[in-house]
Amino acid sequence: MAAVNEERLRATEQLQRELAALTAMVEHPNGLCMVTASPKGEIKALHLHPSLLTQGAQAVGQVVTETVQLATNAAVQTSFNKMALALGDGMAIDVESIAGDSPFRSTWNPVVPPKAPAEQAPPERRQRSPRVEDPDEDAFFENPLWRR
Repeated sequence: MAAVNEERLRATEQLQRELAALTAMVEHPNGLCMVTASPKGEIKALHLHPSLLTQGAQAVGQVVTETVQLATNAAVQTSFNKMALALGDGMAIDVESIAGDSPFRSTWNPVVPPKAPAEQAPPERRQRSPRVEDPDEDAFFENPLWRR
């Protein structure tokens, strides 16, 4: 039992080290800014395309802020994924219930209710042609000349 506890303690310490060093690098959708950020929102690196600087301070601020938010969300999501791998899905769900949903779960809903199809009349069924009884259907087999 002590060996199991020591193993869990080592795994927890390893997870803490990994989470402390975790960062995510994201490029803004317009391609003019790239940010590396931690799950805490710390900016580790910031790269601006020269053409962004010609668009004015407001545009630079908006693009940098959006990119930092995207990078922070990506880092938080990566930390949730690492916790789920290390602790199991059950524990990760418990952590989410305390800390709130992971960024990608709260901002992206893959389940979109399907649109109800327009009311359509079912295709009309074609009537079968009536069966015609053939009175001499087996006349061929009754003729002894045809048998050999």
